[in-house]
Amino acid sequence: MSQLSNFIIFANILLAISSNVAAKNDCVIKEFDQVDETLKRCTNIVVDSLVVPGGQQLLLRLTEGSTLAFRGTTKFGFAEWKGNLVVITGSNITVYGEKDSLLDGQGPLWWDGQGTWGNLTKPKFFRIKNTNNSIFYDINIKNCPVGCTQIEQSENVTLRNFKIDISEGDEGVAPENKFGHNTDGFGISKSQNILIEDAVVYNQDDCVVVNSGKHITARNLFCHGSHGLSISVKGSVVEDVLFENCTVTNSENGIHVKTRTDAGDGLIKNIVYKDITLLDCTMFGISVQQNYQDLPHGQPQDGPPENNIPIVNLELSNVRGNVLDVAVPVFVLCAEEGCFDWKWEGVNMKGALSNNCTGFTPVGYNC
Repeated sequence: MSQLSNFIIFANILLAISSNVAAKNDCVIKEFDQVDETLKRCTNIVVDSLVVPGGQQLLLRLTEGSTLAFRGTTKFGFAEWKGNLVVITGSNITVYGEKDSLLDGQGPLWWDGQGTWGNLTKPKFFRIKNTNNSIFYDINIKNCPVGCTQIEQSENVTLRNFKIDISEGDEGVAPENKFGHNTDGFGISKSQNILIEDAVVYNQDDCVVVNSGKHITARNLFCHGSHGLSISVKGSVVEDVLFENCTVTNSENGIHVKTRTDAGDGLIKNIVYKDITLLDCTMFGISVQQNYQDLPHGQPQDGPPENNIPIVNLELSNVRGNVLDVAVPVFVLCAEEGCFDWKWEGVNMKGALSNNCTGFTPVGYNC
């Protein structure tokens, strides 16, 4: 083979390599005005150290089969609006965070201690919507203004190895009247076959809350400072939910099942809490109440229970831990004909105060 032929082959190889590198670089989003055009062209996308202007949404409508990575720190500017700051949709997509990546909601710019009740309109953060057969993993989230991660109208979605850290919003850490509130870790609605696993959450509201949907599993979670592992239903249906192998520390509630009296009819059915550790709960270790209302921070939940949303087949197995001296280990408030077929085994919550069960006593538990 002649030297000229060798040179031509070598040049073609270099051209192919450089073209491939250029194509990959073309699919890296570093400026907000690159988002829409990049999504149209690319199926292997990197969001690299992006700054999203205040009042703008990072809307990521991914082509089927796409992969998207977050690199560096993604930040969001301040504006009063409802958000979400990030919305991701797609089918058969993979979304992940590269090493040391971070999505920073810059919550302190909004926090006023009132969450969604304050005079300042605050955006929710990271929403997965209309997404099917997809996986999200290694996502690091910091300082949501309110509502950190929502999964809505989605099916067959896995969220793995999320870290949600809103500890800067804790009372006593944040400046006075500037703490976080309504910073739910994961909220699930109108979805099915959802798996959340191997997650860590530091926040000031529910660690995980299921509002509607079925076939939902949350396992291997660590939650600190939250309002616990929750089912919260307002005129909807929640069925077949499993919380397994989770630890909750320094939370208002460890386990919280609540139905809204100021809502329409609904149903909670086939809920399992298995191998759950609850440590140093500040209000209730286990709380099941059929008198919940959406009230501002600090207002008491002391209305009468209603049976508009029955709680059927609530199973607790190997749930153990303790509450602080001012807290109630187990609180149950059921309306007449509101609670059915509960089975509790191996439930052992320790505290100075007595349990308080009204309207229903679970099989296998001496309340």
